[in-house]
Amino acid sequence: MSFRKRLAAALAIVGVASLLTFLQVEANEETDDQISDEAVWSAGSDDLRAIDQACKNAGAAGYSECFIDQMGGYASSDAVAFTQLLASQKPRRLGYLAGMRESGIVDLGYVAYPGNAQPSQGWALMNGVPALINVDDLSILPETEMEKDAHFKTLRNDHPTLELAVLNEQRQPGSSPQIQPLGDGGNRFVVPYSLKEDCTGCAPIAYVNFGFDFDAAGQFLGVKFLSIDNLHH
Repeated sequence: MSFRKRLAAALAIVGVASLLTFLQVEANEETDDQISDEAVWSAGSDDLRAIDQACKNAGAAGYSECFIDQMGGYASSDAVAFTQLLASQKPRRLGYLAGMRESGIVDLGYVAYPGNAQPSQGWALMNGVPALINVDDLSILPETEMEKDAHFKTLRNDHPTLELAVLNEQRQPGSSPQIQPLGDGGNRFVVPYSLKEDCTGCAPIAYVNFGFDFDAAGQFLGVKFLSIDNLHH
């Protein structure tokens, strides 16, 4: 083979290698989510019972750590990492990622909280900045803005113990918050909550909506009170 042919062949090999490297980088960038579907754990009831049995003597303080340790025998490392990330937030809460829905820059996670015969459900906003926002953490909601609303004041007069709550039926797998585009290319997730009296088993009095805003790069901009809706009977 002549020098020119050897050089052409070598350049072709380099070109193919460079193209493969480029495509790999592009693929990584397209799926560069911190939390992917690899973190989803389809936990069976037998698995949860086995973990609960192993951790029943851990006490309230050590149950979360025990659960996470035991979870490694049933779930992927990504699933365990999600549970660790959720448990590291304040207030601390033990849950696992039961499903997810890609929603653009920021994705929706379906969280299951074990501890009862039927795990309670929740939502989380994922893969923005920060990587995880638990929308069911009521402490991050601007309640003072809601309390200035005339509709809320009327409801509070009639129901003095009125408070925010998250009901399972508002967080069912397959459900989703409404997503509204913002003018700068970002998105707003309109997340519903319930207003109910401070009593076990009491039905909600009304629904309230808060907006979780993100810019075009997925940076979390904050939460805004939006509206209170009457129940439709």
